[in-house]
Amino acid sequence: MAISYTPTDIRGKAYEPVIEEILFANDTVNKNYVAFETDVKSDTIFTENDNTATMQAFSSGVPTSSGTLGLTDTLVSPVKVMYYQEFDPNTLRSSRFKRDMAAGAWNVESNEFATSVLGSYGRLISEDLQAKFWSNATSATKTAVAAGANTTAEKAYVAGLTAGQFDGVITRMIYNNGAVGGRVNVVGVAITSATIAAEYARAYAAVPSRVLFGAVKPYIYAPYSHKQFINIYNVSATYRDLFSVQADGRYFYNGVEIVFVPLAENIMIIARPDYIVWCTDLLSDINMLKIDKIALNREDMFVKNVMTIFAHVLNQSMNVLYL
Repeated sequence: MAISYTPTDIRGKAYEPVIEEILFANDTVNKNYVAFETDVKSDTIFTENDNTATMQAFSSGVPTSSGTLGLTDTLVSPVKVMYYQEFDPNTLRSSRFKRDMAAGAWNVESNEFATSVLGSYGRLISEDLQAKFWSNATSATKTAVAAGANTTAEKAYVAGLTAGQFDGVITRMIYNNGAVGGRVNVVGVAITSATIAAEYARAYAAVPSRVLFGAVKPYIYAPYSHKQFINIYNVSATYRDLFSVQADGRYFYNGVEIVFVPLAENIMIIARPDYIVWCTDLLSDINMLKIDKIALNREDMFVKNVMTIFAHVLNQSMNVLYL
């Protein structure tokens, strides 16, 4: 296809930056908000260990076995996906991008177009992957949740998703391995600057104590809008130690760090970051764009990204889903 482009005659100097749409950085990857498991191609086994140790009175005779040794295996196979677009660079001959084209009718490639426009396309891919990692559902899972025993809010959430290639984190917490997820469920309300303190308190109270005070600290995963609500709340708050904002820009609730990711409104997750896993073959595939001519005897080109991705959630009973 041709590039959709509305050019203007260049009669003077072109404004240098090419203004792109506002993008949220892929902080999930860039700031290691979750665990990453790479070199995962097919049927990788994730084993969860859930044991209990039970004290009993000493016996000189035959002891009685007490406690449990529980192991659960889950097979994970990342889904191979791609982003692909075709474009005709000849469209750029009458545009601002002609300025850095080499002389000659054969030469219609523009470095400025590659770095500015295709670079923006690459960042859109990264952001879309992040959004789907958190919020996505296959058509099969949508059907299963609609017919299953999940809460009304969970069913409504999954029903509202556009069917995708894999199940995202929230969907995995709602419906995991063919059954209702074992997450700690908190039914929420509409969160505003007026209600945010009370709703965070409800979600915080539901977190298992050994998660809050364990060696690996959990995150509160929250939608971007909560940053605004917290700032508005703090303006009128007498004491600002409930929601604290550090000099480096990090946000905390009762000592638990809040990280902002592309979640739908009125959804929060509280979990250790090593309990949420981004599974892929090679993480750097996110930033790998292949740009080339479609065929040897053609001048139109394509831009393509190929990668694998899967969301896996461990220790469901230790994770809070506020929805």
